[in-house]
Amino acid sequence: MYKVGVVGPELSIERILEVAREFEKNIKFLPFPYKQAIETKEIVLQHKLDVDVWLFSGPIPYAIAKGVLGNDDSLHGILSWETGLYNSLISLLLQKNEGFKQISIDLPDAINAAEVRQLDVPIKNLLVQQFPADVNEQDIYMFHNQLWEKGKIDGVLTCYPNVKEQLEQKGIPVSWITTTRLGTKQTLVSLSEKAKAHYYQNTQVAICFIEAEKPDLERIKEELLYDIQSAELKMEEALLRVSRQLNGSFQRAGKGDYMIFSSRGDVTHHIHILQETIQKMHDQWKLPIAAGVGFGDSVLKAEYNARKAVQRSRGAHQNMIVIVDEQGIVEEYRSNQEIVSYTSKSDEPEIVQKLSEVQISVQLYNKMRSYVEQKQWDTFTSRDIAIELGMSFRNSQRILLGLRKTGLVEEVGETKSSDKGRPMKLYRFHS
Repeated sequence: MYKVGVVGPELSIERILEVAREFEKNIKFLPFPYKQAIETKEIVLQHKLDVDVWLFSGPIPYAIAKGVLGNDDSLHGILSWETGLYNSLISLLLQKNEGFKQISIDLPDAINAAEVRQLDVPIKNLLVQQFPADVNEQDIYMFHNQLWEKGKIDGVLTCYPNVKEQLEQKGIPVSWITTTRLGTKQTLVSLSEKAKAHYYQNTQVAICFIEAEKPDLERIKEELLYDIQSAELKMEEALLRVSRQLNGSFQRAGKGDYMIFSSRGDVTHHIHILQETIQKMHDQWKLPIAAGVGFGDSVLKAEYNARKAVQRSRGAHQNMIVIVDEQGIVEEYRSNQEIVSYTSKSDEPEIVQKLSEVQISVQLYNKMRSYVEQKQWDTFTSRDIAIELGMSFRNSQRILLGLRKTGLVEEVGETKSSDKGRPMKLYRFHS
């Protein structure tokens, strides 16, 4: 079942889970309440493997999680705040018959303060102060309290429930800005659609091709037939164990060639097991192992993608697993746990045209960009590309010269010369 981790103050989580009851058929909601918003950092790092996606009760925990995990597709927040602001303002106005002349409002940096000031509200003066999402909540309390003691405000709107409690204890009129039931439901509808897509994707067919390179004749002469057959049986036994862990069906496709039929969800969740087995097979029998996985909504499509994947793995000569899905997205899993993802297609006709002029494939171009981005290189040389992509130095030079000719990369200088040889040209992708 699709697992959603719900993060926020306890009261907010209770409200979310109440709305979420109608979505519990396809989604399992796991509550992660906090006392202070800063605890979001620890929650998402400690439990990121326990959930498929995160749902944050508002823009504050969402911004904190984004600061930790970056622009991750697993992050979702109930971010509509305008209606919640009006609701909290009405709640504040009901606390005092004579109304309010000036109130202070705290907001996270992610919200545009100018939009708040332009809202049509019956308050003469709005003192809006923005804070970083991970601010010490005591600083926010001090901000409002000092304004109150100086007589500059007669009410407060705050995004922090703890601040609300502290201000109430001092007798200061205050209301908590929180999300609405409608905003919560809209976000949950979106998550429900994502859960359905996730289920469909996980039930896709997955086919794994594993190919062990045939030993050369000299090696065969040196070994007894018994030893060769024994090694093959041990190899099959290792892959049979993997097949069982993948809930798959194991088949021998020829001498040294094997197939495992499984589902996308099982392969994705246990890819590390396949990785470890491939590496052990290589280390034990000293043979290059090619492994390709194909995903598809039919056996035919999955097999087609698996054949493309194993062909790429075989050509790389690096004992890595290559995955190709139905969208043409390629993922390479190397033995050092490094994962590189790129697509074999492009939706930019101008780039496709430029690449065709210099006879460079879209897939190779995307692969190069993906490696450079993952390595976080500002600049790179032809030698860097040759090493990372497992190609000859001469070939990488030819490719970079072609890309420079099209304007897709630019030459930005040279490496410092040394006694070992001439300086090398430095390149970077054109932004």
